[in-house]
Amino acid sequence: MKTIEIKSENIISWQTRISNHVIALGFFDGLHKGHQQVISIAKQVAMEKNLPLSVMSFFPHPKSVLSNGNVSVDYLMPLDQKKKQLSQLGVDYFFIVEFSLDFAALSPEQFISDYVIGLGAQHVVCGYDYTYGKKGAGNASTLLEHAQGNLELTIVPKVDICGEKISSTRIRELLSVGNVSFISKLMGHPYTVQWSPYVGLLPYYTLPAPGLYEVSVVGKSFKETGIIRVMNRNDLHFEHMIIPLNEQLTITWHKEVSKSKVKHLVKQKVKG
Repeated sequence: MKTIEIKSENIISWQTRISNHVIALGFFDGLHKGHQQVISIAKQVAMEKNLPLSVMSFFPHPKSVLSNGNVSVDYLMPLDQKKKQLSQLGVDYFFIVEFSLDFAALSPEQFISDYVIGLGAQHVVCGYDYTYGKKGAGNASTLLEHAQGNLELTIVPKVDICGEKISSTRIRELLSVGNVSFISKLMGHPYTVQWSPYVGLLPYYTLPAPGLYEVSVVGKSFKETGIIRVMNRNDLHFEHMIIPLNEQLTITWHKEVSKSKVKHLVKQKVKG
């Protein structure tokens, strides 16, 4: 997969270098099941048309930019992890558009003309609630009008679970109350973060609410299932686990546990 960073100052040069591809549009934070459905359908269209598959995302998060940094965003994954997962999903090109105030001021027509048609897309795939352009004035239902006959479009309907829309916002809400077990149903896999003994939580990850959790912890020479106590949004404590001090660790969150459950798990561990 080729990663292409697009900024207002280099957009013109890229417009002459890429053509004829199917593009999935979205922010794709967390790459949950809704995102996976959009990309899966885009991949199917690309295969039918024998064209490369591309994904366009944006960074930093629009809320952070539009608030002049006054609103903090609880990211679900950093760009490096997003790149890795997109590559695994079979994406050929990953466009990362710098979300700046200038970019935010683009009219919907300008965005479609310069960043979608201009970058060679032939077919767009997006979720039913996708918005674009200044103040989100453009949406899935206006996209073909703004493309003026230069694009084909597939709109992906809502993906839900138990009647509830799967979204990055919903996952953040579940993290804020510690419901990590339900998050796995929305993401299609357990929630994970990266942790360094010296740095702590790596940037662009979010910890669940303070509490006790059953987790798996994996490093280069370390693998163990145990309990983590989340102290606050930046700090945690490994309960009854001796972790290596020189390895970056992947923490996989399984479920929230009670204090009595922790005592039971510790007893089992001692017996084992």
